[in-house]
Amino acid sequence: MRKNNPLRNLRLVILESAVTAGILAVPIMTPFYLSIGLNQEQIAMSQMAFTAVAMLLNLPLGWIADRFSRKWANVVGDSLVALSLLLYSTAQSFWFVVLCETLCGVGCALSQGVDSTLLKHFAEKIDDSGKLFKDKYAKMASYRQIATLIVMLLGGPIGAISFRLAIAISSLTHFTGALVSFLIVDDSEKLTATKGPFSEMVALVSRNLSNRKLRTRIIAFAVAREVTHGIIWVFTPLMLHVGVPLTVVSMGWVINYIAAYFGTRFARRFAPKMQDWQLFIVPIALVSIASLAMFIDLNIVTVCLYALFGMAQGWSAATMMPLIKEHVRAAEQSSVESFARVVAQLLYIGAVWAINRAADIELQYALLATVVIFVPLAIPIAIKLRKE
Repeated sequence: MRKNNPLRNLRLVILESAVTAGILAVPIMTPFYLSIGLNQEQIAMSQMAFTAVAMLLNLPLGWIADRFSRKWANVVGDSLVALSLLLYSTAQSFWFVVLCETLCGVGCALSQGVDSTLLKHFAEKIDDSGKLFKDKYAKMASYRQIATLIVMLLGGPIGAISFRLAIAISSLTHFTGALVSFLIVDDSEKLTATKGPFSEMVALVSRNLSNRKLRTRIIAFAVAREVTHGIIWVFTPLMLHVGVPLTVVSMGWVINYIAAYFGTRFARRFAPKMQDWQLFIVPIALVSIASLAMFIDLNIVTVCLYALFGMAQGWSAATMMPLIKEHVRAAEQSSVESFARVVAQLLYIGAVWAINRAADIELQYALLATVVIFVPLAIPIAIKLRKE
C-alpha cells in the first residue's frame, strides 16, 4: 500500500489539476466548428448542451464523490473527458458535436470540485489554520494557468496543420490526469448517508442555502466565474476580425493565459488584505473596462485589452472558491462546490446563448451583451457582501 503522506498527496492533487486545466485545441475550436458548418449560435447551443448535462449531474455526482471516493471520481471523470476529445476529433456535424459535449459534461461533472476538496483536506492535515489551503489554492490556480499556457502554445501550430489532430492530441493531458489521480491516497472524510440519495441531496442543499453568508458567496462565485466565460467562443473571431492570421491566433490565447497567470499572482499578493466584496468587484471592473473599450472601437490595438478578461479569470479562479469552502462542512465540500457550479452553469446557459446570438448580429455586440448581462447582477451582490 502506498504511503499516506499529506504533502505528497497535496502535490499530486495540484499536478492533476494543472495537467487537466487546459485543452490544447481551444484556440482552433471556433474555426473547426465553422469548418463543419456550425454558426455562432449553434456553437453556443453545443456549449449549452455541455452545460446542461454538467449542471444536471454536478450535484448527484459531487454527492457520490463525497459519499464514496473523491479520488475515483477524478480518475473516471478525467478518462471520460479524454475519450470525449478522441471522439470529437471525428465529428462531422452539429449533433455529433452535441454528443461529444454531452460525454465531456459527464466527465467534468464527476471531477469538478474534487481537486479543491482534496487540496483542502491534505493542506489542513499539515496546517489546520486555513492559511496553507488558501495559499496552495491560489498556487494551484497559478499552475493551472501555466499549464494551459503551455498547451495553448502548441494548439495554434498543430491546429494549423490539422484541426482534428489538435483535438485528438488534447486527450493526452486528461489521460495523464487520470493516471496522476490514481496515485493519490485518499483518506478524506466521507459523507455519511442516513436517508436515500435524493433525500440526502435535498437536505444538503437546503441546509447550506439556509446559511446566508454561504448563499451570497455561491452567487458571487457564479457571477465572477461566468463574466469571462460566455464570450470565449467569440475571442478567436475578434482576433480574425482585426486581421490576426489564423496561424498565430493561438498567441492571443497564450497572452490571455499569461494575463490569467498574473491575475492569480496578484491575487496571492493582494487578496489576503482585501474584503470579500473587494475580491468580487475586481473581475467585474476589469471585464467591463475591456468590453466597453473594444465595443466603442475594435481594432488591432484595443483587442489586446482582452488580456483584462484573462486577468479577471485568473483573479476569480484564485479567490472566489475559498470564500465558499470556509463556510462548508468537511464531508460536504465536493457536493457544495458542485452545487455552486450548478448555479454558475445556470447563469452560463443564458449568457452564452445571448452573447453568441449578439455576435451573429454584429461581432462587437457580444462585448456589449457581456456588460449588459453581468454588471446589473454584480452591483447588488457587491452591496450585500459589503454590508456583511
